[in-house]
Amino acid sequence: MRAVIFGIAVLLGCVPCLAQRVYLFGTGIPERDNALYDALRAHGLQVTLGAPYQAFDGSQNLSGYQVAVLAGTGVNDAMPLNGQEALLDWVGGGRGLVTLEWTLWSVSRMNGFLILRELFPATYQRHAYRSSIQYQQQVSDPILNQGLPVALMLGEGQESHLRPKQGATVYYASDYHAGAGGVVGWAYQAGRVISFSVAPADGSEPMAQHALFRQLLTNAVRWAAQNACAPSGGDADGNGCVDDADLLLVLFAFGATGDPADVNCDGIVDDADLLEVLFAFGSGC
Repeated sequence: MRAVIFGIAVLLGCVPCLAQRVYLFGTGIPERDNALYDALRAHGLQVTLGAPYQAFDGSQNLSGYQVAVLAGTGVNDAMPLNGQEALLDWVGGGRGLVTLEWTLWSVSRMNGFLILRELFPATYQRHAYRSSIQYQQQVSDPILNQGLPVALMLGEGQESHLRPKQGATVYYASDYHAGAGGVVGWAYQAGRVISFSVAPADGSEPMAQHALFRQLLTNAVRWAAQNACAPSGGDADGNGCVDDADLLLVLFAFGATGDPADVNCDGIVDDADLLEVLFAFGSGC
């Protein structure tokens, strides 16, 4: 049986059982891109470092991704209008977007992202480089709070004071200023957008390596993907035994999204789910 499973795994290319497929817009600054790429990969997200957002014109294919991360750079924050329109429609159609500190800064200070600004759940008020940043949980959410304490000490870094828009939810408040949002999210049509008040500038900054920041960023990606499922270890039907029934559920749901057969919670039933069932076959029986 093990030999058969191994053979199938080889044929499938040993697709890793990963979480959301994430499109990370490049910034054009290698140190910043690498820091964010590493942070997103730290908890097993499948990340593609995509086109610099300044060159994203809508011709790039985002259909295979559940979430995009838009960091910005703090200067020259201009995405082609066709790209902004494409991203707006993509999120509105049911995808997720995560933004970091520079994005909302540029909306106010650089008049950037003219079309995308309606997506963002908060507005920029002021900013500072802070020696100590603390987030405090305001709203309990099983996805955003996973693996995190109520109070998050993120250390030093650049931070903007974010004011939530009407209808947005402040999931974590910042101690930067009274009423300041640290992590603010909302639904945009069928999609979700969540914005951070902080961001690591490059790999040398402590926040880029901070375990709590990385966990929170991973949770935000899962939240934006509207992924509330919990990995089941291959037990697709939830009866405690990984067997032929689970294998059939995955095979018959192959290619579906939002299906219980998505045993690894990456948003789609695919090779990774099949491999998970095969390698766990017989467990719990």
